[in-house]
Amino acid sequence: MSRPPLLVRVAGSPLPAFLLFLVYAAIIVSWSQGEAPWWLALVAVGASLRTMSAIGRLRRYKAWLAEWNAMSATEQPQVKEKRGGRRRVLITGAVLLLLAIPTCFRYLQSDDERGMAPTQLSVIACVFLLGVVLRKIRRRMTKRRNAEPQTAPEPVVEWMLGQASSSPSRSEAARKLPKYSTRLLGS
Repeated sequence: MSRPPLLVRVAGSPLPAFLLFLVYAAIIVSWSQGEAPWWLALVAVGASLRTMSAIGRLRRYKAWLAEWNAMSATEQPQVKEKRGGRRRVLITGAVLLLLAIPTCFRYLQSDDERGMAPTQLSVIACVFLLGVVLRKIRRRMTKRRNAEPQTAPEPVVEWMLGQASSSPSRSEAARKLPKYSTRLLGS
């Protein structure tokens, strides 16, 4: 797999993608209020789809690169389980709901019953997205805490094994090897 182009790497990174989505949302909201032309909102929707594609492409590249680098390591690579699409659909739905609610305010009258529903939906969507973000932050913090290497060996292992009473010499170890492997040692 080849490295993605520079624009894909920039648009697929978390902070630039977030800023791009904010710009797209502002354009769509300004169109819904009649301040921007319809074609600009259509371009913003298309660009948001391209940004989501860049995020996915960069994520796949990083996963492939991690597997590639893990092949040279002594340990077996940890295969990450593919997450279900249900969570992604819920997150996308919440974001689209937050983008669509301002357009509803323009068409609603000032009745308290009608004006309260979009507000409640936006609060629910915001709380859901905040929970998703906090969950991701907590998982990253836990991974960092667990990834710290242990500096000292376990004292129990040292106590149970003790010191070796003797060690074989090189020639003694080479005699016990099969003939095809002694050629590899160069003896």
